[in-house]
Amino acid sequence: MVVAAAAAQLVRASSRGAQSAAEGPGAPREVSGRIVHTVGRTPTPLAGAWATLHRVDKDRSGPLDSVRTDAAGRYTMRYRPNGDSTALYFVSTNYSGIAYFTSPLRGARVSGDDATLTVFDTTSGPVAITVRGRHVVVTAPDSTTPKERVIIEVYELSNDSTLTRVPGPAKRAVFETRLPDGALAPRGGQGDISAESITFDGNAVRVIAPIGPGLKQFSITYSLPSSAKQFTLPVPVKVPVLEVLLEGQGGGVTGGGVKAQQAATVGGRSFARFLGDEVLASARVVVGVPGGGAGSLNVRLALAVTVIGAAVLLGLAGGFLRRGAGSAARDARHADDPDVLAKQIAALDAAYGELTAPTADQKAAHYQTRAQLKGRLGVAIARRDGLQ
Repeated sequence: MVVAAAAAQLVRASSRGAQSAAEGPGAPREVSGRIVHTVGRTPTPLAGAWATLHRVDKDRSGPLDSVRTDAAGRYTMRYRPNGDSTALYFVSTNYSGIAYFTSPLRGARVSGDDATLTVFDTTSGPVAITVRGRHVVVTAPDSTTPKERVIIEVYELSNDSTLTRVPGPAKRAVFETRLPDGALAPRGGQGDISAESITFDGNAVRVIAPIGPGLKQFSITYSLPSSAKQFTLPVPVKVPVLEVLLEGQGGGVTGGGVKAQQAATVGGRSFARFLGDEVLASARVVVGVPGGGAGSLNVRLALAVTVIGAAVLLGLAGGFLRRGAGSAARDARHADDPDVLAKQIAALDAAYGELTAPTADQKAAHYQTRAQLKGRLGVAIARRDGLQ
């Protein structure tokens, strides 16, 4: 899997950084794992590969140690935690130009699956990248953008092979989709695929990034004129699960077999919810937008909506807070800045802390989104330190 794939495996690290009294904040730790190379369906040990131990947090970060694997692909490193107790420690390796990361290391001794890195060969050939899910959130206009309404889309992509699909020397897109007619100011959002790896050309959206085996998610945001009463949602490829959420009262979705579901309420905000199964390519899906406005949407809470359905709006927390065009552009430019990501994690925790009695869905959304942001923080640090 590619770097971002580690995000899907992350477990939430407590914001308080609590540790057991037996371990102590500076007690020695050990990580002992393997690096394996998957060819076909068979993993084989990768001898002589570099395993690098990293520390990541907002106070400081960087590599701590590195060793080469033995003939059986095994490595062992010992270290002492230091500095901020919320710091994350993980191991990385690099294979065929792609960086791979373990989940954060927890406990005094980490081994087995938690310390195993699986690497894959790469190809720019015709490895199929399919859509597993697509989630569309249509927000209401507010006082900062009265003439526009912002649309947030999250795609779930699947690579069912054992090869990492890469763009190739010509930077050919590994996945393409389309925007609705009249879409304004499109930009990449947060997720497993960085915003700078998503390009726009007219209505075309192109993902130019490695996509490894498994599920990956990316998001985009764009605006439509608030005067528009409806818009057609392009469906260039088959979508097994299509979810549309409309903020406010009224509106609807027709075509593609999409059907109304029970409404959802998040943070006192009302969303009409529509769900389609096995929506065919070129289906005509028309979204009738709700009238009026209900103020700005707090995307930190919007993530709890789609967990009701087939997937979670991962990676959107704090990424788009509807603070106007200027701040939104700054968010896009700094979406992968380590300091920004650390602040987003803090903002997510603060928003979650405001929920007096979080539901199971909200707990799951917070758990997964916080893990996603922690993973992206690790990726951002790796990129900054030249590991990717």
